[in-house]
Amino acid sequence: MAIMTEKLILFDFDGVIADSFEVFFREFTSACSEMGFDRLNSKEAFLNLFEGNLLFNVIKIGFPPWKLRELFNRFQPRIAKANDSISAFDGIREMLHHLSAKYPVYIISSNLTEAVQRFLLREGIDNIRDILGADVETSKVKKIKRVWKKHPKAIAYYIGDTSGDIYEGKEAGAITVAVTWGWHEVERLTKAKPHHLVHTPKELEQILLPETTD
Repeated sequence: MAIMTEKLILFDFDGVIADSFEVFFREFTSACSEMGFDRLNSKEAFLNLFEGNLLFNVIKIGFPPWKLRELFNRFQPRIAKANDSISAFDGIREMLHHLSAKYPVYIISSNLTEAVQRFLLREGIDNIRDILGADVETSKVKKIKRVWKKHPKAIAYYIGDTSGDIYEGKEAGAITVAVTWGWHEVERLTKAKPHHLVHTPKELEQILLPETTD
């Protein structure tokens, strides 16, 4: 039997595991509007936030940094409730089951840890080692490095659906995989130069588990 290279598999949540764009867009922009911030008045403006770190880009377009805590407090209960109406993309459960049987799998997300936990429980997705949401740390770079320290001998892979995910994954030193079924279109993902670009969960599994897939 061939010896399998030790891998650390790190997933973004929204747009990779969960089909959540409409819900996230509605609740986040609604919370901003209630605070008098109406610059996210289109889906394009909203998607532009994910070309880098979400909170950094919100501040960059003019949101007062001293109001971030209030925004978080407004958004938290909304997204926790709204997440109950979203589902996993087709093929995700099976892929995660296969990967977690071989390697440690974590979720690194801009969503909230508790909301992701509830989603996984409802969807019957288990064997996820840990979830690091925005309430744990806002920087995905720092969260990737934090998890990687627990598995120092592993090759880390970060799987995301936005150019911001790819930039942060590369900054952390991980091998990046961009999925095309999420929030950012192929052209925007390609500009971020991910190490891999995949179109289906099965194709992603073939990259991460080449020893066991055709």
